[in-house]
Amino acid sequence: MNKIIVSFCIATFQRCEVVKELVEEILSIQTDKLEIVVCDNNSADDTVKELKKISDVRLKIYVNERNVGSLLNMYEALEKGTGEYLFYINDRDNVDKFKIRTLINILEYFETQNVAFARCVADFPGLEKFHILKKGKNSLSAFASRMDHPTGFIFKRDVWCKIRNRKLLFQEDEYGDYPMNHICSIMARQYKGALVYGDICDLNRKRIDFTKVKSRYYENRKDKRLFYTPEVLFRELLIGQKILKNIKVEKDIREEILVKIYTEHLSWCVTGYESITLEPLYTAHYDVYLPQDFLHVSFTAIMNGIKLWKNTTQLCLKEGRDLCQSINSITKKEFVRFIMNIFKSDSTNILTYKQEEVLKVYERWMYLLLNKKTISEYLLNNYFVNIAIYGMGRIGKHLFNEFEKSNICVKYVIDQNMSKYKKYYNNVPVYNIDFEFPWVDLIIVTVPSEAKNIIDELRKKSKCYIKSINDILFIIN
Repeated sequence: MNKIIVSFCIATFQRCEVVKELVEEILSIQTDKLEIVVCDNNSADDTVKELKKISDVRLKIYVNERNVGSLLNMYEALEKGTGEYLFYINDRDNVDKFKIRTLINILEYFETQNVAFARCVADFPGLEKFHILKKGKNSLSAFASRMDHPTGFIFKRDVWCKIRNRKLLFQEDEYGDYPMNHICSIMARQYKGALVYGDICDLNRKRIDFTKVKSRYYENRKDKRLFYTPEVLFRELLIGQKILKNIKVEKDIREEILVKIYTEHLSWCVTGYESITLEPLYTAHYDVYLPQDFLHVSFTAIMNGIKLWKNTTQLCLKEGRDLCQSINSITKKEFVRFIMNIFKSDSTNILTYKQEEVLKVYERWMYLLLNKKTISEYLLNNYFVNIAIYGMGRIGKHLFNEFEKSNICVKYVIDQNMSKYKKYYNNVPVYNIDFEFPWVDLIIVTVPSEAKNIIDELRKKSKCYIKSINDILFIIN
């Protein structure tokens, strides 16, 4: 028996179907280096009954005697893990089974480097799999005071157990809604942290329809304020600063973190406000339907910025004049950017973004070939034989050519434009996205700039496994 490297800690409540799917998918990886800990928050549905049908010694199920609330249930799930590292997952989220072995390898390396905590992030620069941060300022700067989704946080269990009164961070209102980052701040004083690149949490894969399911957590909130409002953003910034003071972080580092977080929060509630009003994840899920007319959105965005600036400036006056000047400078730049964006065409930016995404794919692909690896070889080694390709642009055609020279069988291709003129491409059927697709082992999306939206649409049509070309290149590299 190998020692358990990672405990996947899942807090669940009333989501029987999705949590069972999540557990089964992780357990499909044949390794004894992982375990799954499910902590059920006294659900009234069949969650526990269905999970107990899964016969696997790596699955451990716990049930709270009463509903303790979502944050405390997170804590209970993490407390019950026995692996070297604790990996937290919300029940509605996902871990990409494509990348679990890679994650285990990374965590085994982290153990040799005394990395105490980490967070999975979707975007990654260059070709790195992870980036280890020095203890102190570097780790604090990356983690402290942030508002991060809890899925994908990783803690070394022996360090986790050394934190006194850690339960308080998950049960007291004064510590806000993001206790994971506070735990990281405490660890960062003495230990290294890390960012793990690549969407291991597969956040693009929506395992629950947010446009139909209302947020129970939001329903129970007293103030009914959402996370992107200036009041909530300032509250979390203030809580983060108090935590840093309590653990005796140096004043210059605290101020540097405050400026960094303020910059992100201001951008979020001013220039990002328009996209929030159009996003079903933030409207239907929270049952808050915001006006979308130009004047209302613009006025609200400006008022958001003024409220956040006013509160933050009052806080900074207590710290020093230089800090206030930094905050005022950031605020001025953000409002200028906001006004410029109102009158600026996005067409050039969109084109540049698409070109950059294509170049990233070729860069990763070239790196692969220089190391004498191929996509087809990897797929065959993992029993992906029958493949479909979405998008027959340059990337799609190169991929098709590689598969033709291997034992991969391309069953069909999906291309919106090509399907208007062709029924076949090199004797392979061409389908429109509206078609009911035959079963294949894997559908590969070759349009990097639109991969997220395309995958969402394909999952409405097919239960086949679907991955972007970027995801596949990442895991092979």
